[in-house]
Amino acid sequence: MLWSAQKAQLDEAIAARNPTVNAQVGYNYTNSAATTASNIARSPQTDILGRLLPPQQQSPIGHTVNGTVRVDYNIYTSGRVDASIRAAENTFRAAEADFNRIAQTTRLSVATAYYSAQNADGQVRIREQQVQNSERSLQDTEALERAGVGTKFDVLQSQVQLANARQNLSSAQADQANSRRELARQLSYPPNLDLSPSDEIKPADDWKPGLEETILLALKNRSELDVQKLQREVARDRSKAALAALGPQVGLFVNFDQFKDLNEVGGVALGYRAGFNINWSLFDGGVANAQANQAEADRALAEVRFTEAGNQARFDVESAYNNLKSRREQIESTTLAVKQANEALRLSRLRLSAGVGTQLEVLRSQDDLTQADVNRLNAIVGFNQALVQLQRAINGL
Repeated sequence: MLWSAQKAQLDEAIAARNPTVNAQVGYNYTNSAATTASNIARSPQTDILGRLLPPQQQSPIGHTVNGTVRVDYNIYTSGRVDASIRAAENTFRAAEADFNRIAQTTRLSVATAYYSAQNADGQVRIREQQVQNSERSLQDTEALERAGVGTKFDVLQSQVQLANARQNLSSAQADQANSRRELARQLSYPPNLDLSPSDEIKPADDWKPGLEETILLALKNRSELDVQKLQREVARDRSKAALAALGPQVGLFVNFDQFKDLNEVGGVALGYRAGFNINWSLFDGGVANAQANQAEADRALAEVRFTEAGNQARFDVESAYNNLKSRREQIESTTLAVKQANEALRLSRLRLSAGVGTQLEVLRSQDDLTQADVNRLNAIVGFNQALVQLQRAINGL
């Protein structure tokens, strides 16, 4: 909507270069009281034989038609029209850049929601596995108790762990439903549509450019910087347009007119005149200077916002880049931790079955495995989210 409005303003500014044509047509009907009175006052006339002649009277009724066509063309405006057009062009470009900014932000929101939904699905799978492991441990503990080598305390511990695992699964399922609803909202889909991410949860391709190169890309491509640069140019041109109004304005004109008295027999009278006008505002009460000062203030504000946008772009890149690096390291460490936790759980069960371990060791190993799986999932999803944030920081989504 804003983009369309700025395009219309640009068309309006360009139209100021074109000549203007105005036409006017008028019809006059008169019933003259003066003519009627003159007719009444006329004395009777006679011919040479003394006969009474009919009175010579003028008709009080009049019908006239006139029309005018005027063409005006500004041939010199002290740069006012050109400055206004440049301001409108840059305003339009700023609207395009802002539209791109909105599109980038929208893509980031959708990508973040998608990865959050992926994370929620992964959490549900991990919690389901946790419940299965807890159920298995409870079965093993109950079997050991029946065999006389286990204790009631071990059974109670396994039951508590299973209850906690089911509670975690319920919370994960609620988060899954909420994340899918948020993804549907970001995509403007119906609320009753259940969206599910279909991609495998794995790290995306790594970011190749270095930090400084990425910062330069952001400073070059960032839409927020383009908007403020263009706003700065808009303010400059508006200042020029305001001051140009004090300069001479030269325009040509051609005026065509016609006249026709419908009471008379004959054709239409035509005429024309042409010339030029020079208008020069010698004093406008300070309006133009005030407008120019306001534009200069807007230009200074755009300079400040440009600097702020540059600093924000640098911060966004550094933040996303550091998060990406951290998540990359976390993926490596958590992948190893998952392998170690699986092996530790296997050994703890072997120790328990051999009678040299305890059920508490198995329960702790299960908790360690669950936490390792969660940490690895968070590291992968966090890596992908940091990557899209980095792409957004350089306007690359």
